[in-house]
Amino acid sequence: MTLANEKHLYCGKTDVPLSETGKNLLLQKKNARYYPDISHCVLYTSGLQRANQTLALLYPELSPSAREEPAFQEFNFGDFEMHSYNELMHNQDYQNWLQHEVARHNGKNEGADRFSCPNGESWKDFKTRVLLALEKIMNLHHSVAVFTHGGIIAVIMEHFFPNEQKSLYEWQGDFGSVFKITYDANGAILER
Repeated sequence: MTLANEKHLYCGKTDVPLSETGKNLLLQKKNARYYPDISHCVLYTSGLQRANQTLALLYPELSPSAREEPAFQEFNFGDFEMHSYNELMHNQDYQNWLQHEVARHNGKNEGADRFSCPNGESWKDFKTRVLLALEKIMNLHHSVAVFTHGGIIAVIMEHFFPNEQKSLYEWQGDFGSVFKITYDANGAILER
């Protein structure tokens, strides 16, 4: 959680740190032994402060070994970055983007995933970026832990579990969530 989250701002590519509330939530989960042993994993972060800080808070001894994968950075909201719905609601570009988002979310418009925020990216480009990076690291390593963002997690979960028929929004967990996927020739299994 960041101050941008607390203020309900669109925050994707903007490099903001964790908020004090965000740090406290992570430490509470850590103290409750919520997080698994990942000492056997190759570690990746998006390279953004909030992902790196999460790793450093939860696994300080492993943090220095992490690799950065910029393709795991959050969605680029372009001109909408660091603005709230209330600030944007009368912006026609924003209204057009929202209409495409609703259509994409409801599966009503095949081309909706190609519509991008002004100076941002489309969901199609975002998903392609994430899945290419995922394929690359899966080909390189047996066990991986990725410290990343809600949109990235949702793309990965939707990719591995299409039969769940959940939207990207339904796959996003709470702040500090863990999704463990075991993958082999038979497919993927989700453990929470």
